[in-house]
Amino acid sequence: MKKGLSILLSCLLLALLCCGCGKGGMDRQIVVPLDADPEYLDPAIASSPSERNIIANVFEGLLTYNADGKLVPAAAESYEVSSDGLTYTFHLKKTLRWRMTKIASGVLGEEAEHFDRALTAADFVFGLRRTLDPATGSPWAPMLLAVKNADRVQKGELKPRKLGLKAADAHTLVITLDHPDEGFPAALTLPGAMPCSKTYFEATGGRYGLAADYLIYNGPFYISNWNPGTAVTVRRNGTVNDVAYYDESDVYPSSVYFSINNEQDTRDDKLENGTYHLAPLTGTQASELQTKGSAQIRAFGAATFSLLFNCGSEILRDYDIRCAIAGTFDPAPLQELKGTLPAAGVVPPACICGSAPYRESVKPIALPRLTKRQARQQMQQGMDRRNLKDVELTVLCTEPNETAVRTAMQQWQSVFGVHFSVTVEVLDDVTLSARVQSGDYELAFASLAFEQSTAQQALERFRTGSADNAVHLASRRYDDLLDVMARAKKQSDKLLTVRAAETFLIDHAVVLPISEASKEIGLGKGVSGVAFTPTGDVWRFQHAVAA
Repeated sequence: MKKGLSILLSCLLLALLCCGCGKGGMDRQIVVPLDADPEYLDPAIASSPSERNIIANVFEGLLTYNADGKLVPAAAESYEVSSDGLTYTFHLKKTLRWRMTKIASGVLGEEAEHFDRALTAADFVFGLRRTLDPATGSPWAPMLLAVKNADRVQKGELKPRKLGLKAADAHTLVITLDHPDEGFPAALTLPGAMPCSKTYFEATGGRYGLAADYLIYNGPFYISNWNPGTAVTVRRNGTVNDVAYYDESDVYPSSVYFSINNEQDTRDDKLENGTYHLAPLTGTQASELQTKGSAQIRAFGAATFSLLFNCGSEILRDYDIRCAIAGTFDPAPLQELKGTLPAAGVVPPACICGSAPYRESVKPIALPRLTKRQARQQMQQGMDRRNLKDVELTVLCTEPNETAVRTAMQQWQSVFGVHFSVTVEVLDDVTLSARVQSGDYELAFASLAFEQSTAQQALERFRTGSADNAVHLASRRYDDLLDVMARAKKQSDKLLTVRAAETFLIDHAVVLPISEASKEIGLGKGVSGVAFTPTGDVWRFQHAVAA
């Protein structure tokens, strides 16, 4: 009897150990850090990296990126594009359903038991209409203006029902474009292209996405806990009461724990000791972990090492002062120090325009150059306008770049003389990044990392009033260029306007791109199957495994 009990206990212990380890790295909880709490998770308006990463895992669009970085069908089983490139016909999976938690179902009240949880083409129509309705104020609308009548809807000339969106039947969605757009398939992976149930949205009374209680899900995971300031936990979206909401056999982790932690300087340790399975890293952290062999490093060409001008600062808001400084800057010492390719422009290599990398389609942009006489004259014009007798500035940099930055200072000093002085403030990677993001600087030599996958999105960050506008540019001319870019109907015109916008940033001494840089993502040992967007800004964990 005792022997039998011993065997039984041994079997139970073995079963528990197997559950903890998972089957070949499956059935594990994946833990990753997010810089900030999501404010809201309504896909039509959510835009922060934290919000986008959660949305990418609890919602599923028509298309998505797989672990090889390729665009593949997601909620769509297949799709066709007409020969003229104007009509996209998506055939949805017939098993799609909305996952609704018990608390979320309470939003519907007595109507909950009559709510049809089947997800249909009409849900995609309503979701896209909301995004393109100017009343929504969606940041994703400019990327979807190729949809027929979208431009006129955005201008308020037509109602959203006039958009080129049609549910031919429950499982067939037809999208008609106003003009061919090579980048349209990629745009359908954005949050603004996610489905939305009209019935449920209206039942929330304006609270849709403000909390987990006011959301229903169609992705590989659903939100099981949203604890502000601590974490957002998402769990595998599988079968409940014999009703399958997703193919749970195709979702490998049991859950994903998004830890709210913006302490960048601890991420390398937590990745190394197994606390985190994935984490964005600074260049120094990535290099050290790679040398030790304690983490896998994925590098994305999604950053540009640049000289940044804070256009909102008292002195550098003056165009002539900025241009005088920019026109006498020699990037060669820093380019040699970085040991990377000179930057071809503001937009990094990872960003696409249409269906191809943007940088492969356009020529590099030259940095402005002025003679000493021209620079002195322009500096004096700015000083006279501001009634300045002296110009005193502080430039931020990291320790590895200090010597080269001081060389640049000597160049400026020799041109502008005693009435111009620059103080160097040396910071670590994390502090420098935080100072730039908060706008607490005048000049900074820093890597400008882009979280957007398209060149158009990348340049939108410098729009007046954008939360990501770290250079605090406020320019109607630049904003107009962005509007023209969004409405360009030909790929050639799109390329021209994108180039015009980044040329504006360089010629107006807002961003001086110096060399190519990378954005590093660290993966724990044995972690694989994570799907990334081209710039590494969004991570999808449906097929992630961890040893």
